[in-house]
Amino acid sequence: MHFEILVEGQSERTALEPLLTKILGGYRDPHTWRIHKHRGVGVLPTDPALRPDPRNPSLLHNLPSKLRAYAKSLGGDEVVIVLLDLDDRPDCRAFKQELANLLALCNPIPRCKFRIAIEELEAWYFGDRLALVAAYPLADVEVLDTYVQDSQCGTWEKLADAIFPGGHVALKAKGRNQCLEQKRLWARDICPRMDIGNNESPSFKSFRDAIRDCALVGA
Repeated sequence: MHFEILVEGQSERTALEPLLTKILGGYRDPHTWRIHKHRGVGVLPTDPALRPDPRNPSLLHNLPSKLRAYAKSLGGDEVVIVLLDLDDRPDCRAFKQELANLLALCNPIPRCKFRIAIEELEAWYFGDRLALVAAYPLADVEVLDTYVQDSQCGTWEKLADAIFPGGHVALKAKGRNQCLEQKRLWARDICPRMDIGNNESPSFKSFRDAIRDCALVGA
């Protein structure tokens, strides 16, 4: 099976590179994948049938067009996986249905699964405390203990409070680019250490199992 995986940005790509190997095995043994990063999540276009603005490289803005393109190009042993953060959206099911409705605009309908990290990808790191502490042994355990798994609580900010000097306030003061770079470093440091069979994040397990199910179909 070949996986076309669409993600919001570099930190997600950095996270998935080791995680996919853990889930699927070695590249070309037998599965393959490509991870396509974007510049942020963006918003869905008002008219998804229109051609996207080339000046807007965000994921949601380009998603309808990309799904239509995949509908025409995917082979029988290929699948699209779209990974997004829930962020502050109040209803995960409604958001997922909104994404699924885009498939109805495609002819034919491509094989595609939408998976949503709740609230953010950093929830997956909280789901494996051993990996997180192995990567950051000076992490503030008291802060880690206040996190409720897959809750909408300012997830990356709470992680910053646990492992970044000065917490999220100090990190935000450095600006958006430094925040994004720090998120990439967390992905680099934590994900190679994660045990994919023992993760407490429901949204991670949903992503993992979707990949596994697709791989079994293509086996």
